[in-house]
Amino acid sequence: MNLRDLIWPVLEPLSDVAAAQDAARYAQDLETIRAATPSEDLDTLVEEARRLADAETDRWKTAEARAKTYLTVAGVLVPILAGIAPTVFAANDGLPRPLISLLIFMFAGAYLLRGGLWALRTIRVEAWAQLDAVEVIEIWGKAGSKAELAKALLDRVRRNRGAVNAKVSCIKMAHEFWVRALCVFVVALIVRAVWDPAAALLKLLC
Repeated sequence: MNLRDLIWPVLEPLSDVAAAQDAARYAQDLETIRAATPSEDLDTLVEEARRLADAETDRWKTAEARAKTYLTVAGVLVPILAGIAPTVFAANDGLPRPLISLLIFMFAGAYLLRGGLWALRTIRVEAWAQLDAVEVIEIWGKAGSKAELAKALLDRVRRNRGAVNAKVSCIKMAHEFWVRALCVFVVALIVRAVWDPAAALLKLLC
């Protein structure tokens, strides 16, 4: 991790080449699923396909649940920081303390804001591919219905993976900013707690 990522993490987008490769892999995966002709141990195949579909759903729900938790934490931290700010900036012992405090609170506010934006991106409405009731009935009316059901489930899993991965990436970015906001919040408390005793001690020593 370089200094820039340590101070302000950035989610790097895929390059044009990587995006093209990803799109080609996606199309190839869907074609592989459609062309598959499983004929043995179909019960296990359906069970595994359902397990994968449930796993993707759980990843989706977990990311959104964490995002809501982070937004709740932000709702708690913002009033606390707002309550601390006047006591810090009202100090009458010179310019250094207000300047340092201003820098701390600027970073805290920026981290909370950016983390909140990433959390909001996590919980925004996204398209979700799933089997509908009519589709299940249509599949069950065909020959080899178990194989077709497994293929349909796997098709939905692959279609949803990009959206799920995007949500997971967003919540990871939110987490990175919340960690930094919490660290800055702790620094603000420490500055408030130790500044006056340290200043008094420094005067005695000088």
